[in-house]
Amino acid sequence: MYNPTLRLLAILEVLQSRGEVSGHDLSQLVEVDERSIRRYIMLLRDMGIPIEAVRGRGGGYMLQHGFRLPPLMLNNDEITAVTIGLMLMRELGSTSSLAVESASAKIERVLPAELHEHTLALRESLIFDHVNLRTIAIADDHLLMFSRALYQGFCLDITYQSGDGEISERRIAPYGLGLYARTWYTVAYCYLREDVRVFRLDRVRSAALSPEKFTRPADFDARTFIFNWLAEMGGAYTCEILLDVPLEVAQEVIPASLGILKSEADKTLLRCYTDSPQWLARYLIRFELPFTVRQPDELKAALRGLAAEILAGVDKT
Repeated sequence: MYNPTLRLLAILEVLQSRGEVSGHDLSQLVEVDERSIRRYIMLLRDMGIPIEAVRGRGGGYMLQHGFRLPPLMLNNDEITAVTIGLMLMRELGSTSSLAVESASAKIERVLPAELHEHTLALRESLIFDHVNLRTIAIADDHLLMFSRALYQGFCLDITYQSGDGEISERRIAPYGLGLYARTWYTVAYCYLREDVRVFRLDRVRSAALSPEKFTRPADFDARTFIFNWLAEMGGAYTCEILLDVPLEVAQEVIPASLGILKSEADKTLLRCYTDSPQWLARYLIRFELPFTVRQPDELKAALRGLAAEILAGVDKT
C-alpha cells in the first residue's frame, strides 16, 4: 500500500505527533516487518533526523527532545507539482482518499495566502480523464497561469502554433483545463475566431494575463465539450468497432471522450479516430466487452499482435 518514500514520511509523521512509538506499532502502520522498520530509521538518521532508540520490552523510537522540522517552504513550481501530484493520486486511486485529503489539508494549512490561492485555482480548474503518466511536457508556469486565469476570470493573450505549424496571436477566455491521456487541453472562447475552441497547451508558445475579465457561461460543461471535440477530431485512422451489447450498456462503459456511439439493432457501433492502433487495441480490451472490428486493418493487426503477446506470456508459465 505504501512505497518507500511514503513509508519514510509516515514514520516521521508518527514520531512527530506521538512521541515514543514501538517498533511493532510502526511496522503495523506501514505494513512491513520490524527489521524493515530498523532500516527506515537508519535512513532517517542518515538524513539528519535525530531519532533515539528507547530501551525496554519491545523497544521503540522517539525524536530527540526539542527537535522540530523546519516549516514547509514551497515555491510556485513546487506547489504546482505537489498539488497536481495529489490530484492525480486521488484520480488514479493509488492511495486512500483519506491519505490524500489529509496530506492536502496539512500542506494548505502552512501555505502563505498567495500559494494557497494557487492551490485553490488548480483544484477548481483541472479536469482529468484516462490519464497516462507519461504526459507531453508543458511549462509549469503556463499550467499555473491558465488555472489562475480560469479561477479569477481573466483573459489570456497567447501565441499559438497549430498542428500544421501556423503561428497566431489570440486573446482567449479559458472555460476549462484538462489532462486527457498524455495531453493538456484548454477549452476557451477565442476572440480571433469568435467561437469556442480547444487548444493544446504544449502548442502555446507564450502566454500572458490580460487585464480584460470574462464571465464563463453558467451552464457550460468544459469536460463534455473537450470530450466531444476529441471524439470527433480526425486522426490517422478511422475506426469502426461493433460492440456486442445494447447502446445503454455501452454508454455505461465506454467514455464519451473515446468516440461516438450509435445503436445498431441490439448492438452498438463505436466510431472513433486514433493515431495509434496499438494504443486503441490495448484500451479496448480493458472494457471486457465482446466486439468486432470493421475497420481499419491496422487495428485488427494490432489486436492480433496483442493476443499473441498474451498467449506467449501464458505459454511461459
